Amino acid sequence: MTIPPLFPRDLFDLPADVLWLAHCKDGPVPRASVQRLTALLATELQPWSLRWSEDFLDIQASLRRAGAAFFGVDQEDMSLTTCTTTGLETVSLGFPWKEGDEVLIPVGEFPSNRLPWLALAQRGVRCREVALWAGQTGDAAAPPDAGADPEQRLLDAIAPDTRVMSVSWVRYQDGFRLDLAKLGRGCRARGVHLVVDGIQGAGTMVPSFDGVSAFATGGHKGLLGLQGQGLLWTDGALRQMLLPQGTWLSAPEAFSQAGVQADADTPWASDGRRLEPGSPSILSCAALAGSLQMLIDHGGAAAIQSHVTVLQRALLDRLAASPIWAAEARRLGDLVRAGRVGSTLSFAPSGEHAERLLKAADAGGISTSLREGYLRIAFHGWHAGEDVERCAAWLLSA
Repeated sequence: MTIPPLFPRDLFDLPADVLWLAHCKDGPVPRASVQRLTALLATELQPWSLRWSEDFLDIQASLRRAGAAFFGVDQEDMSLTTCTTTGLETVSLGFPWKEGDEVLIPVGEFPSNRLPWLALAQRGVRCREVALWAGQTGDAAAPPDAGADPEQRLLDAIAPDTRVMSVSWVRYQDGFRLDLAKLGRGCRARGVHLVVDGIQGAGTMVPSFDGVSAFATGGHKGLLGLQGQGLLWTDGALRQMLLPQGTWLSAPEAFSQAGVQADADTPWASDGRRLEPGSPSILSCAALAGSLQMLIDHGGAAAIQSHVTVLQRALLDRLAASPIWAAEARRLGDLVRAGRVGSTLSFAPSGEHAERLLKAADAGGISTSLREGYLRIAFHGWHAGEDVERCAAWLLSA
């Protein structure tokens, strides 16, 4: 199968016998990003060599710039966070709630996009969970198919007291990708803020920000950064509504070590720095900025999404003739063609079959993951046709 990688495998420390299909869990950090943070780490041994602008302020700014360039948004709308959760908490804790207000979230959200909203019960705010398709709830939840219309279900669930809807753009277990443009326009027309957990799609898919109020992501999966570094995009109107989280680095102008600070009536910047709580990790900022630039240099999210889709279709075509996999290949193929899948193909094998597959994968140097009964296979830009063949051989043999 002749499908070349989008970018060279040797950009990473990936041995030939390792097939890493689990960036939906952790993405490999490129060698160049590691080299960059290693050089910075030397300044911790010799702090007298650290340069205030170049080695501190400029690195933060470089990550905001790279994040904005990668997502195609304005730099002033980017904030540095530690992870997806802290980005979502910035919105949930900073929003001007009133008792009786409501948040809508889908059934089956990852805790990062569930617990921050449930915690608002102490403020008199209700969090209501909405099923995305028939049969989604229950012990034997039905997997998604291309006929589902979860956006309309969510929009129909909006009530007079709904203030925020918060969704995972790409769901972590079944891999289903929501139509953010449809949701965003519908929420905006109804006066509801759409908040997005973007981590399972960020880096490999192209999001829509049309009608979206906030988009939070960690950097350690498809964006190929370190654990503990993320990004938050906010619409300016929502950002001004939120309680500022920023401290000493969030002044309207760059912090002055000479002691001259902002006037008392304008203590916070209006851009994304307004929501940044204190000193970030310069090492993780530098690593993520480097990884983002590498992704940009190889065509960005649009090129990666196209490449991943080619690989997904190739794998499903290989499985289509198998009596064991034919039904799943057809279901997932319909979802891929409908644009309903992120970079993760989530198969739904039986429990016993899944266990056999995991054992065979472990024995064969194949790294994958199982979540809520779904076997997740995640492609990225370094994967090629031979990886599809190896993946297919594994699935067909176990």
